[in-house]
Amino acid sequence: MRAIYLLLLGVVAVNAQRRLALPDPRSCANRVRHSTYRDGRGVVHSYFFSWEHLPTRNLEVDWLDARNICRRHCMDAVSLETPQENEFVKQRLARGNVRYIWTSGRKCNFNGCDRPDLQPQNINGWFWSGSGAKIGPTTQRNSGDWSNTGGYGQPQPDNREAAQGNDESCLSILNNFYNDGIKWHDVACHHVKPFVCEDSDELLNFVASRNPGIRL
Repeated sequence: MRAIYLLLLGVVAVNAQRRLALPDPRSCANRVRHSTYRDGRGVVHSYFFSWEHLPTRNLEVDWLDARNICRRHCMDAVSLETPQENEFVKQRLARGNVRYIWTSGRKCNFNGCDRPDLQPQNINGWFWSGSGAKIGPTTQRNSGDWSNTGGYGQPQPDNREAAQGNDESCLSILNNFYNDGIKWHDVACHHVKPFVCEDSDELLNFVASRNPGIRL
């Protein structure tokens, strides 16, 4: 029960401060992991699916809140770095009939993103914020799983909310939202969705180094 309360309190705290959260050792030790997966590189990943956990079954939050709930538990929003991992998560969405989720995918459109290799941002500026890995150019359709359509019938990412002042700078997976299958879409970060967390070695090592003897 303690982990459940900390999870829900984490939502309140994130809403209050709107900053990237640090992990909470107790929450890390009691984090829920619904599944593990060994990718093609032999790396084992552990995941939390918000819709499979009773206290968060109906919880939908914005992109930053999703990351911070994960981070308080030594996890981060999921980074889909291989086609196999992408398919694994997509199958979980299909099984749960989940309409959409947040990933850690982000467009680099903030201070420090003016480097030539990130231009133009909607093509070369996408990365996995949970791991720091860069996503391939969006013009190379085999380097990701971007949908070929969206609200305007244009290939993703289309940044279609930019006209309303909302840069679509966060990466969501939508489940056949536009009769396009389960695909990646760029979405304005303030929208609310369920989310997937993935164990973060960086945060786990951080907590372990400062809490000798903790069992993670």
